[in-house]
Amino acid sequence: MWVSEGSKRPSRNGGHIHVHKDIPFSIPTIVPTKPTPPEIPAASIEIRDAVYRELIRISPATSYPSLVSGPHGLLSRGLEKSELTRYGALPPSPEGRAELARQLVQFINNNFPDHARKYHGTGIIGIPGFWLDPYHQNPQIWKCSYRKPLLVVPYHDTDGRIQACQMRLHKADVPEDERRYRWLSSPYEPKGCSSGTPIHFTFNPTTLPAGSTVVITEGALKADVLAFLRPKAHVVATSGVACSHEQLIAATSPYHAFIAFDADHKTNPHVCRQLARLIAGRELQNRKHNPSLTTSIVHWTGFNGIDDAAKSPLTKFTSLSITQWLSSLSGEPRKQVQELWLDLRYQPPTKRFAS
Repeated sequence: MWVSEGSKRPSRNGGHIHVHKDIPFSIPTIVPTKPTPPEIPAASIEIRDAVYRELIRISPATSYPSLVSGPHGLLSRGLEKSELTRYGALPPSPEGRAELARQLVQFINNNFPDHARKYHGTGIIGIPGFWLDPYHQNPQIWKCSYRKPLLVVPYHDTDGRIQACQMRLHKADVPEDERRYRWLSSPYEPKGCSSGTPIHFTFNPTTLPAGSTVVITEGALKADVLAFLRPKAHVVATSGVACSHEQLIAATSPYHAFIAFDADHKTNPHVCRQLARLIAGRELQNRKHNPSLTTSIVHWTGFNGIDDAAKSPLTKFTSLSITQWLSSLSGEPRKQVQELWLDLRYQPPTKRFAS
């Protein structure tokens, strides 16, 4: 669906529709299956926030020097030691994580007895990332064995509550072509549940006047670093360039927006297409509800991520209008943007661009 060549037309979700002919068709044999167990709903935000904060308190990132020091540690991102208490860690072994889960079960039983009684004393049910073993006796958190501890990065809501967490795996534990960041989520495990894909706030929107400017970037850790290095920046983060566009558009609807995804998007057609989809969605809403609001793309050189760029006092940040950004693209990335905008019936603020 991400390949445009040979497709019949673009799809509304940013992909491409292909029609495959001459595919043999046969009626499959119906095999009886077990009924799908009911989906476990996530616990209330108050319970999730309390549990994740306790996890970070009893298993902080500072317990593992490899997560703090060195070329890829938190300190290398530009954070100071006072900021490190915001992040937690998961032990690399299932046994270590099971012990952590048992402590958190006791925390829930003591502090949220009604929730614990709902699940017969196993109150960890409903917390994304946690699950029970096949015998429904021993609480577990995450899965598999790793060589290195996992960094836990919280995603805060508009009130500063932790609604979900992501994990950053060590490079040595990431298979080729797989993502380094994973949601702390367990929808396919026994009695587990999904975290969803929430967005992350470094500020409280109720205290930021309408008409102010916010920055949209990718990844909560990157947003935290940027907000720490540039205290005047109000940053909202999505977990991925293709994720949570509707949430981002709604959250930033009262504000001017600077979009600051990694600089390599210009060479990645699929990422460029998703950025174009976010731009179009936001602009189409602005035209309908608040035409005075603007959307710009942040430009810098010498670094891929805006957090790394912000560490250097020599970095010069400039803002590109939508048409300027389009003019900076070429080849397949530009083609992807044009196709998507044609499909969405979106035109940049100035004269229609040429093919």
